[in-house]
Amino acid sequence: MSAHFQQLYEQNDDPWQVRQRWYEQRKRAVLLASLPAPHFQHAFEPACGNGELTAALARRVDKITASDLSPAAVELTRSRTAGLPGGRVTVDCQRIPQDWPKGADFDLIVISEMAYYLNEEEREQLRDRCIDTLAPSGALVLCHWRRPFNDQLQSADAIHAAFDASPQLHRITRHEEADFLLDVWSRDPRSVAQREGVAP
Repeated sequence: MSAHFQQLYEQNDDPWQVRQRWYEQRKRAVLLASLPAPHFQHAFEPACGNGELTAALARRVDKITASDLSPAAVELTRSRTAGLPGGRVTVDCQRIPQDWPKGADFDLIVISEMAYYLNEEEREQLRDRCIDTLAPSGALVLCHWRRPFNDQLQSADAIHAAFDASPQLHRITRHEEADFLLDVWSRDPRSVAQREGVAP
């Protein structure tokens, strides 16, 4: 699978047209609007691809750690975020969940368009790593394409249901369309209005 993605990014710096397509631009906007806080300290974004979402998230964080299993994608993300303040973005070549950062403490984790490439055992490892490294009031975001395609090992709905079944996670946002599914969970069950003292 890593060779497949490496070839994709070597042949085209935007193989899914995440930069040009209105569908992708709108989806990023929906994801960013769904975050339960205006700003975060340390975000983690595995499977960063060419860095379009990384660059958008970087405007909302003090620091973001991004990664991808494709060295070509890592270089594209580094190039895409090169103009941001030094030290704000770190990009590594990693296979997730196996290479999940040890001892990390993230208050934002974004899993976008990657978990359907994992088998069920890897999906469970991914969920456990997210829970283990998510700060008490942090946000965990999953966003996935819902329509079937050749390389997927499981559906978006099955992946999100597995995360939703975890007692440590409280879903605070869901956005559901025919094309994609987006969920946000936290260890903190309070809504955005409750966190700001607007609702009891």
